[in-house]
Amino acid sequence: MKFTQGQDVSYTALSGRSYKATVIERKMDFKKGLIIKSTSKERDFHYLIEIQKNGTTEKILCAENHLQLLEKKQTVKKAA
Repeated sequence: MKFTQGQDVSYTALSGRSYKATVIERKMDFKKGLIIKSTSKERDFHYLIEIQKNGTTEKILCAENHLQLLEKKQTVKKAA
């Protein structure tokens, strides 16, 4: 799944804990000079995200498979 800039997502850290995050930049939007490839194909970075963790904001480079789209809950009215 492709995510867009500004989209709210859920980020799953290597520890297994999930955090609410926002996509800041996508791989194709990264500015020159930012390293986005690693020596291992499994560690290619696709997104720069921002998470709230313990009252602080962190920016993290991550792969697409660590992200999931946050589902927005909708309320359903019962028919009378």
